[in-house]
Amino acid sequence: MKLGTGYPDIDPNTAPCVQTEVNAFARYFGPVIFSLVFVVGLVGNSLVLVILGQSRRSWRFADHYLFQLAVADFLLGLTLPFRAVQFTQGWNFGEFFCKLVGGLSTMTTYTSIFLLTYISAERYFVMVRAMPPNFFLKVSHIYVTSAFFWGIGLAFSIVDLHFRTAAYVSQAKAVVCHLGFEAQEAGAWKLGLQLFFFFLGFWLPILVMIYCYGRIFTKLHHAGLLSRRLPLRLLVAIWILFVVCWGPFHCFILMDSLQRVGHLQRDCRQEKLLDFGVLISRSLGLAHCCLNPLVYTFGGVRFQRELCRLFCYSHRRSSGRHHSGSQDCSQAAEQSAIQNMDYSIMM
Repeated sequence: MKLGTGYPDIDPNTAPCVQTEVNAFARYFGPVIFSLVFVVGLVGNSLVLVILGQSRRSWRFADHYLFQLAVADFLLGLTLPFRAVQFTQGWNFGEFFCKLVGGLSTMTTYTSIFLLTYISAERYFVMVRAMPPNFFLKVSHIYVTSAFFWGIGLAFSIVDLHFRTAAYVSQAKAVVCHLGFEAQEAGAWKLGLQLFFFFLGFWLPILVMIYCYGRIFTKLHHAGLLSRRLPLRLLVAIWILFVVCWGPFHCFILMDSLQRVGHLQRDCRQEKLLDFGVLISRSLGLAHCCLNPLVYTFGGVRFQRELCRLFCYSHRRSSGRHHSGSQDCSQAAEQSAIQNMDYSIMM
């Protein structure tokens, strides 16, 4: 089994070689990475949800979707302890949780990328096409688009919910949660799913975001605004971080697909490199669920202000020190105020 891919095993009688080194490496690598990401993500995303939840009445456009992005990252982080245990002990949680964890991982991952895509599209229509921002702020519009994106994520997870099963795998010598296709159909299913997710679930949204942000920055450059510290840059940083984390995994998946259709040579050395690449790159992708709060913390002036307020409220020792802290927070807030580009209380 290619650990970390979630796809069924190759029959050892037809596989060119068995990658025992990958299994041994994954047994130590997976639990350490996933445990660290789980702790950081749990704390970071909880803070984001608390801060946004307390400021709900003053939400701007992007905050509705950044809140959902934090929910998706939080839910994805909850699946990581299950993955960590599987690396060391096999799957001990039964078939129901196997389907639940697999479906939740797929749903939240692809919901996140479509939320990021829509945020970039909204900025494009408002800043380049001069559409009125109030159109996107209608409550009905927000509810419909949110339900639509979560619905797409749920649709992407149907395969996991239907096919994923917990069964003993001889190569892993343990019970493993994986996609249990019929042996004669496994190769075709895997190839089809990889290409589907590769093009529709990753590269198409990425190309849309590249176009939108490219046009936005071109217009800002012509208007002489690129030199100003715009909140838009933080959104772009969040998008770039997503691409950096998930891009390598999809590249390795493309290589695996090309290998399966015979366009790349298949031998033991390349199999081992591909298995290591998929394992490490998928772990990097899953680690993304803990990184957005770090971006807000280091790059979001307003988020820093809200953190300061939360800290001061919880830990104030005297009215004088609290007043000083609030004053510092207010000064930080003023630095991020940019007229007509105020679309998130996080930035």
